[in-house]
Amino acid sequence: MNVLVWSSYVAHPVGGQERFALGLALHLHRQGNRVVLVGAYDNAPELRARIPADMPYYFFDLHRSRIKPHLAARRLLIRVMREHKIQAVSAHGNVFGLYLACQKAHVPLVWTIHGAGPRPQSLVGRVKSAAVAHVMKNPGTYVVAISGATADVIRQQFPGLDAQHLQIIHPLHGLHEAALAQLPLPTPVPPWHLGFIARLVERKRPLELIEVARKLDKVLDFKLHVFGDGPLLPDLRAAIQREQLDSRFVLHGYWDKGSPSMVEQFQVLVHTDPSEPFGTVIVEAQFGGRPVVAYNGGGIPEIVSHGVTGWLVPPGDTNALADGVLRVTGPEFTEYATRARQRALENFSMTNMVNQYLALFERACASR
Repeated sequence: MNVLVWSSYVAHPVGGQERFALGLALHLHRQGNRVVLVGAYDNAPELRARIPADMPYYFFDLHRSRIKPHLAARRLLIRVMREHKIQAVSAHGNVFGLYLACQKAHVPLVWTIHGAGPRPQSLVGRVKSAAVAHVMKNPGTYVVAISGATADVIRQQFPGLDAQHLQIIHPLHGLHEAALAQLPLPTPVPPWHLGFIARLVERKRPLELIEVARKLDKVLDFKLHVFGDGPLLPDLRAAIQREQLDSRFVLHGYWDKGSPSMVEQFQVLVHTDPSEPFGTVIVEAQFGGRPVVAYNGGGIPEIVSHGVTGWLVPPGDTNALADGVLRVTGPEFTEYATRARQRALENFSMTNMVNQYLALFERACASR
């Protein structure tokens, strides 16, 4: 099958959506499909280096400042679709220019929604929401939600999508899962190395790590490794100094050496996003045999089994989050670690995910 994979935005610090779009393209390519990649991977050298020479790749940064970027995207995409005889499009991110191209070329659009928030109330927000509804309700558009929680939000905001046009496929990018599964299970030996992996932005709530560390400071021998960069890094650094927690934190900054080299440095993942749509980093931690302590929100309960592979607490309750760390690092730690890896291996297969996408592409093509 000839598939175009579109990723509208790629920049540092690189997030899960960008990695996933590339991972899907690579695995479709390895299965013998003709894959064309369009996106801004020149902005992320560690991802750009993974694009094979025999996969056509077109650089296009929709968010770079230019006049009428959606029209420019439409022109490029129509040309690429015709040149490579594209049969289906897998879209990640902004799709307005891409949607117009698909309409022009009569190619089905499979749009993966990586996160859905509350319906915007501003005038501009309502206009954009109406445009999204138009795209979603078109018979040639098929929507993929990355979790049941995301699917529920989509159904609430855009009622009328039938089961044929809205499907749940849990995302994996396949770049490191095999290597993660080969990591030795962590040993239950203090000092306990806790990990946090995320963009340091408000939505990820990295400053709540300070409250967790304050509660653990007197009762647990630990280090908290923070992998990530973003606008809240100065605030986090200042809070660590203010609370005299310098000896507890290790700030690694943006990490481009791959997930296994991060995961092997800690024994437990602590996750503070209260509404994570899915959380690929949580899946990766479990592949590495690392239990997860997180908020019970968004798509996280679809990954972490409470009391089995980790510990889930009410969103925003940092005291409960710290208590979860104490529970997981208790006498049953090895059992938590073993079950975390087992759950990842049993429930998050890259091959199964790619096959689900291929089946959806084929169904979308058959309905044209």
